Amino acid sequence: MDERWTTVTLAADAAMPHDEALRWIVARAGAGVERLRIIGADHALEGRTPVADQLAEAARTALPGVAVEVHRHAGPFAAALVEESDGGDLLVIGSFRHRRGSTAGGDPARVAERAAVPTVVVPEGPHPIDGDVVLAVEDPIDERAVSIAVDEAVRRNRRLTLLRAWEMPVLTRTGLTDFAEDPLRWRTSNAELLQRVTSVLAARYPSLRIRPLLVEGHPGHAIASHTRRASLVVLGRGHVRALSGSLLHDVVRETAAPVCVVPPAAHADSRAATATETAGGISRRGRGSRRPSARSGT
Repeated sequence: MDERWTTVTLAADAAMPHDEALRWIVARAGAGVERLRIIGADHALEGRTPVADQLAEAARTALPGVAVEVHRHAGPFAAALVEESDGGDLLVIGSFRHRRGSTAGGDPARVAERAAVPTVVVPEGPHPIDGDVVLAVEDPIDERAVSIAVDEAVRRNRRLTLLRAWEMPVLTRTGLTDFAEDPLRWRTSNAELLQRVTSVLAARYPSLRIRPLLVEGHPGHAIASHTRRASLVVLGRGHVRALSGSLLHDVVRETAAPVCVVPPAAHADSRAATATETAGGISRRGRGSRRPSARSGT
């Protein structure tokens, strides 16, 4: 459990909101934030409203001990966020609820999938309940997601809810699967997975309050519905892959609480594979290989 986010990257463009995203960072300033990188559009594209500069001033006021800098990009904003994400430990994006559009050029879910680091999507307020930290349980368990969820629960003195959402398999060309022929067997299998994960984490973190929760239904809708009573929802690599596309977009768009997406590239094994491919001549940028961007303010 070592999730110190010393350098945080924050999205800022003319598409509101980003105030809630900044407030989310400020609430965690005591956790070791030392540097805030604000990503904004080029001056020529920003128009009369210098959004990034205004946000930087607000950040300097709210975070007097944190170094604040502004980076600007002239290209597509979502691509700029993905490119800039490997310059920090965490990417934070503001998002509208129940409609498309955010500070990620309208597509926070796609940015979160492709980012090099964990990405927190913060919906516009108010947030109904500052409740449990919710970890979506997957098989195999994502240890990076566990670390983030446990760290947040311990630091904020919250209970950790382990949410396992399951649904019956769909029809295949040859008919129903074996599990679908026996619904009780399918439910039991998921219940056993949840119990195994609960037992492992309870033994690993004996002082942590843990609540296992088994929910039948579409995983995307089940996760979104339980954000109403959460302070943070954490989705690991398996859920990012399983919910990629419209389902992950629905979770991010409908969430009532901040959602932390841990993409494949945020794991040590993925970064090692990327480095190997790069060394072998495959054209794929690894962590720390960003192209320089325009920068103003320190």
